[in-house]
Amino acid sequence: MNAAMKPAPIFTKRTAGQFIRVMGLPFLDCSLDDATSLITEAALAKRQQNIFFVNAHCVNVAARDDEYRNILCDEEFLFADGAGMELAALIEGQKLNHNVNGTDLFPVICAAAAAKGIRVALLGASPGIAQACADNMTQELPGLEIVSVHDGYLQADDERLAIDAINASGADILFVAKGVPMQEHWIRVHRSKLQTPVILGVGALFDFYSGAVPRAPKLWRRLRAEWAYRLLREPRRMFRRYILGNPEFLLRALWMRVSGYAD
Repeated sequence: MNAAMKPAPIFTKRTAGQFIRVMGLPFLDCSLDDATSLITEAALAKRQQNIFFVNAHCVNVAARDDEYRNILCDEEFLFADGAGMELAALIEGQKLNHNVNGTDLFPVICAAAAAKGIRVALLGASPGIAQACADNMTQELPGLEIVSVHDGYLQADDERLAIDAINASGADILFVAKGVPMQEHWIRVHRSKLQTPVILGVGALFDFYSGAVPRAPKLWRRLRAEWAYRLLREPRRMFRRYILGNPEFLLRALWMRVSGYAD
């Protein structure tokens, strides 16, 4: 990670929690409820906001992808996701009090959106997955307005039509599920064309809420071992990310601490 990064944003009363720099990146360390309030307030105020979640895998990707790293550095709000980020903070002599990940945050935001009349759009994942996710969430939350749904496998012409449809829908919050770093690159490229105030990059979230991929049981999540559950279920696909990636991340965190790059 590059030490010369954009300073953390100034703390304001509208952001409950505190900013903490971990692995050279500024994170807002707050609860799921406070994160939801920040996001829904931005949506209602029509204030442009991109929201990204960063875990150990993201840090490893950013170390090899300068453009992705710069995207993260340019954003006002990042949320730390997972036990790896908590461990990195401890290595740096700090403490992350909250784990704010998109998968946990999604239903909380949807419940708040249903209560406040905030319109939601979904874009990403394999054909049919985003629609199944939308169907499940609107069944669970009858007041929820999911006004635009598109899968992530779009050609250039389809992409333009999807962006036009999202804009025409009047969506206030757009969830983009294309995986890291593709979704962040996509948001950067298309942000100026999108009228939706708040856009979140949410990885594999639609797979979980569509029912296509089971999420780790609550006990695994409480033990901060959701990554191990995913590895057991998909060992071939997740081998590089976790078996090779976790030690890489740990070594990177230790090197940054020793070298002073984390300061």
